[in-house]
Amino acid sequence: DAREPGTVQYWRWKEQYLVRYLTWPAGKDYTKGNDDSPAMLLVHGFAASAEQWERLVYSLRKENMEINNDGKDTTPPIYAVDLLGFGHSEKPGLSYTQYLWESQLVDFAVEVIATPLIMVGNSIGGGLSAGAAASLGTKICQGLVLCNTAGVLVDPDIYEGYDKANDPTIRTWTDAALQGNPYEAPYRPVPLIGNNALDAFGTAIIQLIYPQIEKRLSIIYGHRMANADPAVVYAIQQSAASPGAANVIGSGQKLAPNRPLNEVLFMNDDDEKDNLKVMAVIGLDDQVSSPQVAQNRAKLFSKFNSDTVTVEELEDAGHCPHDEEPDMVAKSIWKWLLAATSSSSTRAIPRKEEEKVYNSR
Repeated sequence: DAREPGTVQYWRWKEQYLVRYLTWPAGKDYTKGNDDSPAMLLVHGFAASAEQWERLVYSLRKENMEINNDGKDTTPPIYAVDLLGFGHSEKPGLSYTQYLWESQLVDFAVEVIATPLIMVGNSIGGGLSAGAAASLGTKICQGLVLCNTAGVLVDPDIYEGYDKANDPTIRTWTDAALQGNPYEAPYRPVPLIGNNALDAFGTAIIQLIYPQIEKRLSIIYGHRMANADPAVVYAIQQSAASPGAANVIGSGQKLAPNRPLNEVLFMNDDDEKDNLKVMAVIGLDDQVSSPQVAQNRAKLFSKFNSDTVTVEELEDAGHCPHDEEPDMVAKSIWKWLLAATSSSSTRAIPRKEEEKVYNSR
């Protein structure tokens, strides 16, 4: 099985919570700040973990060396983090929301990676990466790859921004949050009963799903069932069996309303040249959200300015295209990254190889 295991490391977030992450070294020919791409941060989906990126990392390095005619390895340093509550990261008794995880990613990027980067996220990890990228800004997060991403996506033809009040001081969901969401009811995920209900619900879900993990993964990985191997199954089982997992799993049923992707990806900005460069990789046979939803989201992403958003549709992939079709996703990332950085001093691959990259698919 073609994968590249990462080196296990730990980080104490906010000097309290233990977070595990994996690292892969830069290629031997990588030169920071020269013609090579920024670092990469990979963010997994709900109930997954950093190990799910090992196949993509292998493919990224392989494709990079094939693109370079002289066989040089200019792959950037790569990081994959376990979100708090998942994988081998700590599972404290907190209120888990998208904003908690976005905050973790922002701090990880600033404190651990501490260089410009590109974020790659799958499922809810895509939505979290989008929110974190908006907070970091384009000088730090220089690109975003969304693999079957979660998150609210409104048809750009009808999107009008924040629409809950006729208030000129609040134009976006971010403005509303900064003012304390004055036009919305207080966020009360489980009135009266509180986290005890989430724990009970999460426990019930784990007891129901735990014996079915292998079967469910075979459906999700329908085009590459061999990739739903014992390592992937064990990673999910280990996380679900850890103390505190019930509260985390239960949180999936009470996540707060989030900012639309239209806003966090700067799609509504007047000056589009400063927009974040985005690639949406969409496995069309998505058995988690449904193939119809995946196809509809591909159409919506395609409506955005093609100078800002690139769409890659993969017919023979589902909810986790990066782990089902890692070679195809890796090729798409290098191709997109070259185009996204062509106007800056930060380049993914040497300029002389551009034609080869564009003709490789």
